[in-house]
Amino acid sequence: MTIFFNLKTSEVHSALQKMRHMEASLSKVYRAFPDCSNMAAKLNTMKRQVEEQVRSQRHQATYLVNLAARTAPKGIHCLAMQLTAAYFALRQEERKLPNENNIHSPELYHYAVFSDNVLACAAVVNSTISSAKVNKYLIFYSD
Repeated sequence: MTIFFNLKTSEVHSALQKMRHMEASLSKVYRAFPDCSNMAAKLNTMKRQVEEQVRSQRHQATYLVNLAARTAPKGIHCLAMQLTAAYFALRQEERKLPNENNIHSPELYHYAVFSDNVLACAAVVNSTISSAKVNKYLIFYSD
């Protein structure tokens, strides 16, 4: 099977120009990045090293949290410490509080609770919420 192309002289000239431009572009790219496969290998190696560092740091963070939990005296190791460890174990985007924009709202009732006893604070907050007529207007702060 034979295929014939009927090209005009201007079309042939244009095609040759485009081929020369493409050749020049490819040679520039080759000069700028002579060894793309080596560059890709280096980037893959760097990626693996960073992934290994992340795994190592996560392992170390888990170990340190467990070490702190095991070595802390039982009197200190309480709900506050568990909540703190759970909070810092969350990803950054999970740490945002759902109603942060209500802090400056004047139509809400703002209460500050100052105590080292987390269970007592929880009891006060629970009692206040359960005895309030409309609890959606209550905001609590703790030190």
